[in-house]
Amino acid sequence: MILWFWLAWAGITIDPAPVLGQESTIVVVSDEGAPAPGRTVQVSHRPGLAGEAEEAIGITDGLGRVRWTPSTAGVSILQAGEETRAIQVAWNAPPWDTLAWLCLLILASGTGLLYDRIKRRA
Repeated sequence: MILWFWLAWAGITIDPAPVLGQESTIVVVSDEGAPAPGRTVQVSHRPGLAGEAEEAIGITDGLGRVRWTPSTAGVSILQAGEETRAIQVAWNAPPWDTLAWLCLLILASGTGLLYDRIKRRA
């Protein structure tokens, strides 16, 4: 029971949930439950995939905090010393290419239905 209590304190927390282009605060806590100042925090975007990129976020302050504004949406891994945490960086709006394909699909479906109706009447 005591071991679980101590392990619950260690780790990386992020508040608010990361969103592309919006600032979040990362807090690193040591195994003892105290803030972990002076830890280098970095993020790995798209880990294990083509186009994987690493980015240095910064060094934690005296309260174990560092501010971060995500520049890439998707799956990422935060690392601070030996602590790691997998996160999902959300889009702040749907990607434009997805919206364009969706509009094109709706337009093509509507055109196909209209053509089918005209063909059946003739």
